[in-house]
Amino acid sequence: MVRVWIDVLTSKQGTLLGTLARELEDSGFEVLVTCRDYEYTCGVLEALGVRYVSVGRYSEGGPYSKVYEDGLRISALAELVQKFSPNYLVAYPNPPAARVAYGVGIKYVALTDSPHSVIPSRLSLPLADFVIFSECIPVDEVRVYVSEKFTKLLTYRGVDEVGWIKRLKPREEDIRELGLKPWSYVVFRPAEELATYYRNVVLPRTEDVLRVLLEFGYDIVLLPRYSSHREFRSERVVIPERGFVGPSLTHYAKLVVTGGASIAREAALLGTPSITYTPLELRVNSCVESWGFPLRKARSLLELEELSAQLLEEPVGFRKLYVDRATSLEDPLTIAKEVLTSEESSKSRGLGR
Repeated sequence: MVRVWIDVLTSKQGTLLGTLARELEDSGFEVLVTCRDYEYTCGVLEALGVRYVSVGRYSEGGPYSKVYEDGLRISALAELVQKFSPNYLVAYPNPPAARVAYGVGIKYVALTDSPHSVIPSRLSLPLADFVIFSECIPVDEVRVYVSEKFTKLLTYRGVDEVGWIKRLKPREEDIRELGLKPWSYVVFRPAEELATYYRNVVLPRTEDVLRVLLEFGYDIVLLPRYSSHREFRSERVVIPERGFVGPSLTHYAKLVVTGGASIAREAALLGTPSITYTPLELRVNSCVESWGFPLRKARSLLELEELSAQLLEEPVGFRKLYVDRATSLEDPLTIAKEVLTSEESSKSRGLGR
């Protein structure tokens, strides 16, 4: 039996790779899912019904603290992986998992939509056997990290979020469990202020964005990235305690606002108006907007306020048209599964690399 190790670092990865884990198990693969203790990562896997082992945690400290936590995680992962003995690793740019896989001879299938995240990319993508990424990203932005001799680049016409939108259907009962009603709330996901690629970047303060959104009179579902964000809980600010299965939360939202990008793309693909205030110019965001989905970029707090007022007036009746268009796109999970299947087929014919 083919064994696949999937390592998950964030809630977005939990949704996408957790969905892949379920699909691989249904297809006869033996799967080990590991993750780290960081925001909703474990909770998302639980909501998907995916069994996992939590290994290590995210450090909110400086560079030395991050290196230290990665070192601990490498040691713990090596012990787990030795017992499971996988044939493949599937993960995003992930230095600890990549180091373990390379060190013990496990093939690494990497997915990425963030070549702008230089440090994780430099530390992991050179060790990948395959890198899967959207056609929206110029090949040279990924090729710079790898050697053509050792790594095969695979592209698809779509974005990561299509992978779970195709496979997970919104359910009204998911938001009812949070005490919410359809179209009565705004989802707010703050920026990754502690991420390495946001160093020396000026961002609107989380509390200022929250204040602007509260002025429109809707309940706010706040999805914290860091422990400090939980301090903003109030009567009209709902902070989910457990993980949730996308795309229910974004599908039934009136508006989605984020300092990141993935949840905005998910929302837009579902037809929910969304705003990102990340200062980064992301190719995948530009693609989603150019395809006609309701994703907008705010370059200041004032512009965010103006766009929010405008988008909150949008009717909700045409969202199915967007979903139909989104599900016609390609997705990385299909490509990853094809890689795993074709690799094993080649080995059975004596053609393995």
